[in-house]
Amino acid sequence: MSATNTHNITLLSDVSMQSKLFKDSLERGIKMDVELVSLDDLDESADETRLSHYVLIDFNYFNETNFELYNQVKLAANTNAKEIVINCPKDVPSSQLFKWRNLVGVFYVEDDITLLLKGMDKIMQDEMWLSRKVAQDYIEHFRCANSVTTSQVYANLTKREKEIMRLLGHGASNLQIADDLFVSENTVKTHLHNIFKKINAKNRLQALLWANNNIALEERV
Repeated sequence: MSATNTHNITLLSDVSMQSKLFKDSLERGIKMDVELVSLDDLDESADETRLSHYVLIDFNYFNETNFELYNQVKLAANTNAKEIVINCPKDVPSSQLFKWRNLVGVFYVEDDITLLLKGMDKIMQDEMWLSRKVAQDYIEHFRCANSVTTSQVYANLTKREKEIMRLLGHGASNLQIADDLFVSENTVKTHLHNIFKKINAKNRLQALLWANNNIALEERV
């Protein structure tokens, strides 16, 4: 293994016997401290920076609610942590992985600990660990994202709706959006309802994916 032992790792998963055993195996293999935390733990310590330079994300642990909570914590911590997805089903479409904005590695359910340690070593050397297909899709995804022209649907949103979409893209919660725009949380919910209707999105994740495909990069900053 490389001698880069200054970076600790956050493992985001449910705190179970299985995840604790995985944490111990990982620590022994990469000679680094791994902190196992649930999103509830992170939420309770939102005033502290609990995310490390590398974040291991248990794919099966992240439903839509957990994904939103994670984004809130990441925003509050003002971190640019590198994200590594583990326990990923082999048949997951690449597009589902690209919601992780700083994705640097993907490990699948059938990958054994030896392969995971090999991949983690590469990641610690500032390389990426992605299958050839995911890597190709990733390049194409960001090539499209960087060359997207703003759709007329977005252009037709009100100024306030555009502000909310921009904050939503940064992972802000309804309360954080309300604070930033000096409006009530109920007002934000009403705006989001109207936005979702206009862009034909059913939830925040669909809205984020829509934004990536329909809003020019310079307008999302």
